[in-house]
Amino acid sequence: MLNPYLECSANLFSLVSRLRCEDRGAGLPDSFRDSLLAGFDMLERRAFELQLPLSDVQDAKYALTAFVDEAVLSSDWPGRKAWMDKPLQIEFFGDHLAGERFFERVASLRQNAERHLDVLELYYVCLQLGFEGIYRIRGVEQLMALQVDLRSQIETHRGAAEPKLSPAGIPNQGFMARVQRDVPYWAIVSISAALVVGAYSLYTVRAETLARESVAQVDTLVTAIASAPVHAPAPQLVSQPEPEAAAEPQRGDP
Repeated sequence: MLNPYLECSANLFSLVSRLRCEDRGAGLPDSFRDSLLAGFDMLERRAFELQLPLSDVQDAKYALTAFVDEAVLSSDWPGRKAWMDKPLQIEFFGDHLAGERFFERVASLRQNAERHLDVLELYYVCLQLGFEGIYRIRGVEQLMALQVDLRSQIETHRGAAEPKLSPAGIPNQGFMARVQRDVPYWAIVSISAALVVGAYSLYTVRAETLARESVAQVDTLVTAIASAPVHAPAPQLVSQPEPEAAAEPQRGDP
């Protein structure tokens, strides 16, 4: 079964992957922030449609906010400096400690892991895709130990899935280079399925938008034509030939 939180966040994962390309986002436009904000709107809208618990949705949003902020600030996107003045964690949650509070939320969710399993899996995926937070200072060894422990807890409830991905199947560079070579199969399947669903959703939304725009343009054109004044041409006067004068009778005619 597809993790609903990964499904809701598929568009955001896809957008962040553009920051992990060869140019590290240097070629992305200034409107990239708007695209990310739209991704969060899509997250909340889809979560509402799926009737997911609000508290869990907020926890998921916090994880993704921290993940996106760190990805942007670690990139070469031209809008990175402006982003530093107003990161999403301040805009959404009013704090600037997401690098630490991300892990505080993980610890809280783990106290009732079975109930929050899907959200915990989302946090784990963020870690596997390179989020470090406060552990960038504390050291990668502690972060790796936390990931192993968290993965073990998830698999205790979810069940360990085999086979794992072959190390030869993971590129040495690029977005997936940050993912550990022993990424559990269920995590990759969940992300892949979520990205497919997200891509289809984006296509559907775009198609509907184009359709609405086309209909609106046609309606505008029809309204303009209907309201335009009709200028009838001036009537043309047709000249009538004058009647011929009757011929006078000749003298001597009967």
